[in-house]
Amino acid sequence: MARTSRDSHRLIRWLWTSRRIDARMARLMLLPLSAGYRLAIGIRAWGYSRGWSPIHDLPLPSVSVGNLTVGGSGKTPLATWIAQHYASGGLIPGILLRGYGGGDEARVHERLVPEAKVVADPDRAAGAERALARGAQVLVLDDAFQRLDVRRDLNLLVVSAESARGDCVS
Repeated sequence: MARTSRDSHRLIRWLWTSRRIDARMARLMLLPLSAGYRLAIGIRAWGYSRGWSPIHDLPLPSVSVGNLTVGGSGKTPLATWIAQHYASGGLIPGILLRGYGGGDEARVHERLVPEAKVVADPDRAAGAERALARGAQVLVLDDAFQRLDVRRDLNLLVVSAESARGDCVS
């Protein structure tokens, strides 16, 4: 992991979990942004639920792995495990991921599940079609819980044990 990525992760973790007064003040200052973001995603979800924004059916059975926290919850290892499970059962998995950054996640999936058809594309519907064309028989979507534009057969939500608290169930 690059130094700037580690530093960003450390800053976000501090901001998210620290009980220090400076972290609490920073969170307080971010409340208006948080309210605006919550409103925007609520409107977005409402648009999808009303059919105003298109939801695409994927061409194969699909499992989505996602989380509600910022990084480090174990989505990629779980997605890899699911793809390995399908491969060991004789199916060719297609692993779909967003493909941001330097592409390390795609290389990790390719190395750990060599029989998988790994497709990095922010457009998951288009990526699913590419995986199908390459021979995939089942899809595993890495980091797709917030994707409302594609219909999945199963959604798995991963929660990091280090950030899970009994009082944060919503």
